[in-house]
Amino acid sequence: MVYSPFFFIFGEAKPGKMKSRYSLSLGKPFGIKVSVHWTFSLLIAWIVLISVGRGLEFQQILMHIIFVLALFVCVVLHELGHSLAAIRLGGQVDSITLLPIGGMAHLSKMPEKPKDEFLVSAAGPLVNVVIAAILWIYIAFVQPVDFDKMEFEAITVNNFPVMLLAANLFIVAFNLIPAFPMDGGRLFRSLLSIRMSRLKATRIAKDIGQIFAILFIITGLFFNPFLVIIGFFILLGAKGEYEMIKYQDILQDYTVNDIVKTEYAELDEEDTLGYAAERLVKISDNGFVIKSGGVFKGILTKNDLINGLNSHGKDIKIKDIVRTETDHVDKDTGLFQIYQDMQRKRKYLLAVFDQDEFKGVLDLENLHEFFLIRKATR
Repeated sequence: MVYSPFFFIFGEAKPGKMKSRYSLSLGKPFGIKVSVHWTFSLLIAWIVLISVGRGLEFQQILMHIIFVLALFVCVVLHELGHSLAAIRLGGQVDSITLLPIGGMAHLSKMPEKPKDEFLVSAAGPLVNVVIAAILWIYIAFVQPVDFDKMEFEAITVNNFPVMLLAANLFIVAFNLIPAFPMDGGRLFRSLLSIRMSRLKATRIAKDIGQIFAILFIITGLFFNPFLVIIGFFILLGAKGEYEMIKYQDILQDYTVNDIVKTEYAELDEEDTLGYAAERLVKISDNGFVIKSGGVFKGILTKNDLINGLNSHGKDIKIKDIVRTETDHVDKDTGLFQIYQDMQRKRKYLLAVFDQDEFKGVLDLENLHEFFLIRKATR
């Protein structure tokens, strides 16, 4: 059976991607949560449909499914290779998600030194090289095979190790294509970063990645629809990474204190949600600062307010739903660091403190505006 190529991407987590409620947890090897996205079931269904259409028997269909599952075990090991290398070099890994087109490691912090990025990016393909080597030893010395008599029209018990070896070699070769954001693109960027800024290196890697993406899309239109999906995935991934690095390049020299809002919409904790709703339509803020007798009590975001109205009605008091343990940030926190955190956790309004003293709020929209102004005036 011929499989469409799978796409294995290693990169930093992007806001809102692969929410946990759409995924099934598979455990936490080395403390890293591994889950499979619900769309993975579509791949299994597709394999079954194609196999039935080709007239394969139940045992043959089962072998194809087992092969795909074995292949995705290799993908998990590939991503664990990336993740453990990243952790070793000071990175932070939140989780690994399996998709129909491959695996994705979600990083909240990626090592940025060229040498470190090179090692982290190379770790994944190296795992597949090791797997392929083990399979080769098995085929050569444990269970020798006669390639002249072996059939490859369908996956069988006899050709299973050979097919899995070939698949791992394909993963290595495909990932080393210098198309950002695949491993090859990241390896390429790390080498470029030795001679130039990370922003310029990312732009070059992104441009090359987009060329490959267009080639994948054009080829896929004539030969394989999966290549079209991969092409668009590369286009979006490359653009997203470049935008993130642009933010880093501009924001890395600033702290939260540079854009903290000291003028903000304020409500008393005794006010009702109905009153807050009336005020909400008249302000441009992402929520309210809640106080009692001039003392800071918490943050009421737009989403909190809407959810509260839906759950409790307009007559309930703010103090009954506002979270006393509000997300907050120190005024000296790096601006790019907190930008990543707000994007990843979907936080639009944070309380800013100077030790125990409330200083104001950090609004994500204002942060975007600050970036655009600094970008335009550089």
